[in-house]
Amino acid sequence: MARKGGKDRGILFKEGKWWVRLFVNGREKWYRAENKTQAKVLYGRLKAEIREGKYFPEKFNKPKDITLQAWTNRYLEGSTNIGIGNERRYGRFWTHLWGKRLLTQITIEDCRQVQARLKAKGKIKPSTINRYFAFLRHVLMMAVDDEKLSRNPVSGVKFFPEAERIRFFTDKELIHLHNLMDSENWKLVALAVETGLRQNEQFHLRWEQISFESTTLTIPLPKGGRTRHVPLTEEAIRILRSLESFLRSPWVFPGVRNPLSPMDSRAFLRRAFEPALRQAGIANASWHTLRHTTASRLVMAGVPLPTVKEILGHRDIRTTLKYAHLAPSHIKEAIQQGSLSHLGIGTGSKTGSALGEGRSESSQVLDMLARPEGVEPPTARSVV
Repeated sequence: MARKGGKDRGILFKEGKWWVRLFVNGREKWYRAENKTQAKVLYGRLKAEIREGKYFPEKFNKPKDITLQAWTNRYLEGSTNIGIGNERRYGRFWTHLWGKRLLTQITIEDCRQVQARLKAKGKIKPSTINRYFAFLRHVLMMAVDDEKLSRNPVSGVKFFPEAERIRFFTDKELIHLHNLMDSENWKLVALAVETGLRQNEQFHLRWEQISFESTTLTIPLPKGGRTRHVPLTEEAIRILRSLESFLRSPWVFPGVRNPLSPMDSRAFLRRAFEPALRQAGIANASWHTLRHTTASRLVMAGVPLPTVKEILGHRDIRTTLKYAHLAPSHIKEAIQQGSLSHLGIGTGSKTGSALGEGRSESSQVLDMLARPEGVEPPTARSVV
């Protein structure tokens, strides 16, 4: 240890390493040095900067650079996102492309070039490209929050526009699917429509999540990041009570070969759902279309949009607003609020029906004025 009372009393040798200790604004700061000489130089420089008011600890305490692969792996290890399968796929793509590159070496221009190349190939839809870049943006934003980056390069990339087209099953299509599918397979489809669960939420549903007493279904830590309670309809309760899997498995829909594991959703889609869609002649539909169907049927039934948001577990109300056009009664009620009928001067009121009889003198004079063609349809008194 350096001598007490000396000019380099902030230099200490501790546990086999050299350290620099400073007190700045009443707070203790420690910096590690490779040897005593380096510690003396660092100590003198820091003390001078403190005296001159130029002390910036980040200059000597910079976080170590990290590669994109290492940072992505760290993110995936701690991810609790319900779509972890997709995240792993996106992570593999970016790791294969820039895995050995440091986070600080990724630029906006690099991102734009990759985006342009993916679009030029034409093999990936623009919406899918957006999902890949959304993942990278999220991962790098966490690096910014952790002070590994000063700016997120993906923030300067403009995403491709996506068509807001909501595809849902009509009543006719649902009836057709019901007639084509096996009764046991149809129960999975019907429950999806009754609850609006996501694919992963339904196929990983446990019996302990269901309460027949309160007629609710609990989804812990779903995609929105908070526990969701889904109310069960009478039909949903009948479907659940008809299942016998509770006698042999903790899963509502257990695996075909191993009841102690959940059913493979992809295998069910290939085996039962997708063949039924083809046989019914239903195009441009997927399992997620059932979730759209739930939202659409609720909105068309007059359920308020905030309630639909809570049932489906949307994180942002803007997601639910995509179904607003399906609420004609809601729109009609809104437009009626601005109607002239509230003032008592509509065509069905006494004032409106007597307009021809009780005109004021000023209105009669205005009616006789010439009206330019093209502004409004000509009348008997228009001057051409």
